[in-house]
Amino acid sequence: MKICNKNCCGCTLCYNICPKNAITMLEDEEGFQYPYIDETKCIDCGLCKKECILNNPILKNNLPLVYACKNKDDKIRMESSSGGIFSVLADYVLALNGVVYGATFDENFNVVHEKIMSKTELFKLRGSKYVQSYLGNIFSSVLNDLINDKYVLFVGTPCQIASLKSYLLFKKQNINKLILCDLICHGVPSPLLWREHIKNIKKNMKWYYFRTKENGWNNHTEKIVYKNNSVDFNSAFSQSYKYLFHTDKTLRPSCYECSFTSINRVSDITIGDYWGIKINDFDDNKGVSLVLLNTELGKKVFEAIKNNIIYVKSNEKDCLQVNLIRPTEEPYDRKKFWKYYYTKGYDYVLKKYTPFGEKYIIKNKIKINVSKLIPIRLKNKIKNILK
Repeated sequence: MKICNKNCCGCTLCYNICPKNAITMLEDEEGFQYPYIDETKCIDCGLCKKECILNNPILKNNLPLVYACKNKDDKIRMESSSGGIFSVLADYVLALNGVVYGATFDENFNVVHEKIMSKTELFKLRGSKYVQSYLGNIFSSVLNDLINDKYVLFVGTPCQIASLKSYLLFKKQNINKLILCDLICHGVPSPLLWREHIKNIKKNMKWYYFRTKENGWNNHTEKIVYKNNSVDFNSAFSQSYKYLFHTDKTLRPSCYECSFTSINRVSDITIGDYWGIKINDFDDNKGVSLVLLNTELGKKVFEAIKNNIIYVKSNEKDCLQVNLIRPTEEPYDRKKFWKYYYTKGYDYVLKKYTPFGEKYIIKNKIKINVSKLIPIRLKNKIKNILK
């Protein structure tokens, strides 16, 4: 029996707290996991619905302190998606003999959450992953680390952070040594479409970068590294997944109604790209991180790491971006996109919605040419109306 409808964010809280292990996370037709109950094991305790973060929202923090930050180590910054702040946070916790949790690839290049305990493993968690990560039993691993008095840094989407926090509170676990770091999340794309994208290359693939800086931070470029160490960040194929991501049609349905898209966060620290930064000369096109310090613990950690970063204080107004204000808007033709996928397959939607397809190229050329004809004053008026 399915527990909930499409508003479920797949956070796995119900799966983790079920006293009879009656809940299984299963993929739907779009590749997103939802909880299902084995009715032969269920004792009707109601915990799954009572503790759900959608039915029992966790308290959010007040307005944060805002900073623009860059890692002092340019090599690390160039290997990161934005300003390289995650690596500094991770280094801090690992130096305390702690552990770090974040998203990486498994042996089949599925995106999963994993624990690391040394700096040599840190590269695996570095960089954006534009797929909903599989959490599995990671919450119980975090619980065991805290029981064993370990410092823990857990990085994830806001709903994953809220879920983990709720789980630990439910278990009555002291979380004084837990640093929760959420991401400014645009929404999580389908693991099914990610598998479709890599199915013909994963045998020869060494690593995949969802964001690389060969063409600069301001240019979203994806990169495939093959086992023979050759790279591809120029072909239409290597860039096709990002085009599907930018259509917003591949996101989980609940992402269009996300309740975590505000400046008030559930985490100790929020990190993301500081797009449109207005501080003179701070953007060198190598990446700038936006850092929100949401709790006293977050501020304490920042004080401990600030000698390893270049930073300037910012403010709530200047840092605001779409997903700190509202959820990503659901495209009007999302259902049509998935219908095409079901009936005609991945190659078809790739050709229809990315530069693989002639219609897409023609449509964008028309948009660009029409845009050139619109006076700047009118463009600004349209932008203000859309806001």
